[in-house]
Amino acid sequence: MHEHKKIDIPAIDTFIKKFAEMYLEQRSQTHFDYSNINEQILFKNLGFGTDALKQIIKKKATPIDRKREQGLQPNVLNDIYRSDLGELLMTYYFEEKLPDGERFIIPLKNITFRERAELPGRGLDAIGYKKIDDEKVEILLGEAKVSADKNSPPKVVDATDDSIFKTQLKHKNETPIVVQRLSDYARRLNGKDAAILGFAIISIEHQLTDKYSITYGCTLIRDYSCVNENSDFGKMKTNEKEFEPGKVHFSILSFSDRSINETVDLFYNKVQELIAS
Repeated sequence: MHEHKKIDIPAIDTFIKKFAEMYLEQRSQTHFDYSNINEQILFKNLGFGTDALKQIIKKKATPIDRKREQGLQPNVLNDIYRSDLGELLMTYYFEEKLPDGERFIIPLKNITFRERAELPGRGLDAIGYKKIDDEKVEILLGEAKVSADKNSPPKVVDATDDSIFKTQLKHKNETPIVVQRLSDYARRLNGKDAAILGFAIISIEHQLTDKYSITYGCTLIRDYSCVNENSDFGKMKTNEKEFEPGKVHFSILSFSDRSINETVDLFYNKVQELIAS
């Protein structure tokens, strides 16, 4: 029932480019259709097409890392690109890397709609769903962490107050918090996604336990110099029964040929290169 996996990721140039492009797509995503704007008389009289608007939005919506621009390494807690790469990898894993039939739909990404581009998002790193049949929905509550801590498990897994274990256990034991976060999330969705998530919200609120299940999704980003497949899962594996009847799905994604710092620096540089091109 519970799943704990380690996957090695070659942080090669094609990997960096793919996720830099994905990042820019998420940061510049809009609610509106550019083609509709292009038809407005006001816009037609401007003398510029929507390509100009697209480029401006893409550039202004993507944060500049002042520390990296000065050749310095940002503090881990304030390193938005480190955090964002972790979220990108987690959502990609649960949406696209799982086998068919096991994948979740994550309709809104934190990276797209967080309040300030230069600051990490608050609350859950990902919320998703999977329709089991016409009478049951499985909800994904996702938490991602990035750590080069030599300790195993790293403190972000089960020691710190905002660790994966403590955060997910709070979701397990404090249902009103989950309902509040799902409700806030649902009001920004389209009708189709909101209907499915709304089904789960009502089921959780009224304790209709046969109508929903919860997967506590966890992703830990490591690299070859510190990863330990035997112990990095920490209490999310040794204490997995505390999350039942829900399910723990913990993936360790390990860079096999570059450190976390090297990979994030390359990721940042590629993002800036693509904006400028």
